[in-house]
Amino acid sequence: MIFPASNRHVMDLPKREKQEKKNWKEKQRERQTKQQRAQEAYELQRERDIQTRRTRKYPKGKLIFGVCLIGVVLVAYLAWQASSIGTINNPSITNNPTLGATAPGFSLTDINGSSFSLSQQTGKVTAVHFMAVSCGGGIVQTNENQLRTLKSVCSSYCGGNSVAVVTVAATTCSVSCLEQIRSDYNVTWTLGNDYDDGTADIVEAYSAYSIVDGAIVLIDRNSKIAEVYTKEISFTTLSPRINQLL
Repeated sequence: MIFPASNRHVMDLPKREKQEKKNWKEKQRERQTKQQRAQEAYELQRERDIQTRRTRKYPKGKLIFGVCLIGVVLVAYLAWQASSIGTINNPSITNNPTLGATAPGFSLTDINGSSFSLSQQTGKVTAVHFMAVSCGGGIVQTNENQLRTLKSVCSSYCGGNSVAVVTVAATTCSVSCLEQIRSDYNVTWTLGNDYDDGTADIVEAYSAYSIVDGAIVLIDRNSKIAEVYTKEISFTTLSPRINQLL
């Protein structure tokens, strides 16, 4: 009875060896498959990292190019804007009338719709401020100073009937943010666009006085040109001259 059992064990041995060999081969294949997949995953991730670095570099270069292009366009536009509004930025001095001449008359519509006429200011000292404005509402630093000075003037004098202030904006743009300028600098006096009728007639009328961007023309109570300030002027300098004219 023992021999048959031993015989069966001996007969089963090759099957076990085959099974073990089979299992070992399968494990080898599984191991190789895992290694291959891991290698493929590594290569794929590496390719993605390289692509990501390339993608990051490209927008940076593109951004720099875009900023430079915008700068070139802006400079070109400002040059065109300056030429389009005539002498306010690049005055042509054909003649320079002496102070005391009668101030050229003009009318202006405020951005709120009210009318301003120089002829109606007779008996007052009138400050006429010329200001170029870009399409984005940009103004030069001189005008920022002049607006603050005129704010002080209006706070001190405009309450009565002795002094009038008007800012003549010169912009060829349909959207020039004049309302925003009025809000930012608390402009309480007349502010209107000389070019609202398609011509810069007020700027042209005063070009003989060599006005520039930011100029302030002071007109006495008899409608005569008293002073022309082409540079930044402070309230402490302007106020005594106004008092003399009053």
